[in-house]
Amino acid sequence: MDLRSRAVFRASVGFAAGMIIGTVLTAALGTLDIKDGVLHICVPAFTAMMGGNELAALTVQAIVSGLYGAIGLGGSVVYYIESWSILRATVTHFIFTVSAYYATGLSLKWFSSENFSELLVMFFFFVAVYIVIWMSNYLYYRAQVNEINRELTEWKTKGQVQSL
Repeated sequence: MDLRSRAVFRASVGFAAGMIIGTVLTAALGTLDIKDGVLHICVPAFTAMMGGNELAALTVQAIVSGLYGAIGLGGSVVYYIESWSILRATVTHFIFTVSAYYATGLSLKWFSSENFSELLVMFFFFVAVYIVIWMSNYLYYRAQVNEINRELTEWKTKGQVQSL
């Protein structure tokens, strides 16, 4: 699969995942935070910004969350650019995703641009989650490479024994 096809596929999956995860997390965290006995599918400030129309707020929230997911997962194709180091790919992907995170969070009223300490806490939260996901992927792919190398070594050893 070429890089463009991989990006489109990953962005499509990321869009769907972003819609679902964004909506579920916003509803769960918003409802737990407000504690008024009402299920809030969107942050009330965002619903108010949408004229109180919950369906419109939910629709916009799903699309924006989907775009965030598409950027995050679609942007991960930078790791497939063979001429790039893992550092360059990671920094590039991090900049894309943290930018999208703030654009999404600010537009959906997950946090406010007026409260610097809240922006800083959200940044550290993002970095912590990013590191966990990055390390999980790194360890997964490292294990795959080790398994391939082990199989190649076995195959090479068997080939040498049979050729004697």
